[in-house]
Amino acid sequence: MAQGYITVKLQVQNMAAQMKGLYHIFIFIDTDPTKDVKVEEELIKIKEIAEVHLVSGQYDILAVADIDLHGKAIFSSVQESSQELIQKIRRIHGVRDTNTLVPFLSLSKHKD
Repeated sequence: MAQGYITVKLQVQNMAAQMKGLYHIFIFIDTDPTKDVKVEEELIKIKEIAEVHLVSGQYDILAVADIDLHGKAIFSSVQESSQELIQKIRRIHGVRDTNTLVPFLSLSKHKD
């Protein structure tokens, strides 16, 4: 039983170490009809927004935000930064709703 505890604790520590640095947040955005392109143009002007995609489905736009966590507490910084960012996004004319996804662990083939 003690060994299982150690394994879980190490996995959490490894996950926390991986989350330091640049952290990605995915934001789905619902817009007023015909406002998606204007919203997209305003989104890309926001410093934290790295990518903006027009998508099909329940939401009109997928925005990818990069939040720098170097030297910051992980979970509180992600929550605070994402809340501030979401407030910026919701002030854009034409935005009706947002849904934010915060990954706990990410794997990528892309080189940083």
